[in-house]
Amino acid sequence: MAPIEVPTVFSGFPDLWEPFLSGQGPAPGYVAALDADTRVRLREALRAALPVRPDGSITLTARAWAVRGRRPEGGTDPAGPRRAHRPDDPRRRRTTVL
Repeated sequence: MAPIEVPTVFSGFPDLWEPFLSGQGPAPGYVAALDADTRVRLREALRAALPVRPDGSITLTARAWAVRGRRPEGGTDPAGPRRAHRPDDPRRRRTTVL
């Protein structure tokens, strides 16, 4: 397992906050479900906790975790039992999981 880190720069707080109001995705869905007063308190607590640069921009780091897995030969396949294929068999499929 290895982290993938990407710097993210927002032009200002509205640039960061507006996507949370869309209601689509886990975090925006949570924010959309809050009552108006709680949403305002969350917005202000977030604004106070962020590292704002003198020009008003906010730089954060987005992180995802990359993992590599291998299915053992002859192992159990959730799609069902595996069949032996000839290398030239047109039914042969390769699957990449991201």
